[in-house]
Amino acid sequence: MKRKILKNRLKKIISEVMLKEDHEELHRNISGETVSMCSPECVEDLQFRIDDTRQDRDICSKGTDSRTYYNGLLNVLRKKLRRSQKLQSPVKVTVIDDIG
Repeated sequence: MKRKILKNRLKKIISEVMLKEDHEELHRNISGETVSMCSPECVEDLQFRIDDTRQDRDICSKGTDSRTYYNGLLNVLRKKLRRSQKLQSPVKVTVIDDIG
């Protein structure tokens, strides 16, 4: 039973790693350079863009089309930031010592 569980866990981990390598998401940062979504440079760039967009949005009057536009843009940037941060989080693997 433990071998089957271990085998299934290993299959899952291997398939996740292969999937990440095959479909690596890319992000074009503010300087035009393309970086991986799971890189610290991506997170840093997205945080800079969010701060910059937030400042532009705060200048706009409430209820204007410009403010609505910036709110939508902030929503997209925040989602992308969360996805990038999630890709950077380490994978937790439990090691099973006793295979019986």
